[in-house]
Amino acid sequence: MRSLGPRMEIAVASTILAVGAAVVAAMHLTWPEPELPAMAYSVSNAEAGVADLQPFEISDISGAPVELTPGSEGVRLVRLSNPNAVDIVVLTLQAVPGQPLDEAHNRVPDCPTGVLTVAPMAEPVVIPPAGAVDVRMVVQIAHDVPAACKDSVFPLTYSGRAARG
Repeated sequence: MRSLGPRMEIAVASTILAVGAAVVAAMHLTWPEPELPAMAYSVSNAEAGVADLQPFEISDISGAPVELTPGSEGVRLVRLSNPNAVDIVVLTLQAVPGQPLDEAHNRVPDCPTGVLTVAPMAEPVVIPPAGAVDVRMVVQIAHDVPAACKDSVFPLTYSGRAARG
């Protein structure tokens, strides 16, 4: 096999291996009872120099969506799991709200995604080999929420970046 050179090997490792992940969960902007969130998993880009590591996993373990009213704050509990035989450090974790959906899972065009914000993880966390760490993500809803947002579900896409511990 032909050598790609150090720069190309890092680029290939960054695109193939992911020591990071994305998970889609749901935040519910509602006043009545919420429904359970839909969950999905995909892999994001990796850090250079970690070609021998498996991606860490991000799981929203909060259970049902958080009910939010205008001006309120909620918390999502997120589990970060390390499938590797060495420590890893999760450097960043963030969540981005997607286009709100109604009860029939249709987009709600008159409800902007910006009414919901999620604060990124405050500081890096070390995850031991084959271990897991739970972190809390603070979710805030704007004070001036359009009426179209009532009973909407906001999908959240989590992503993060990690390095060898």
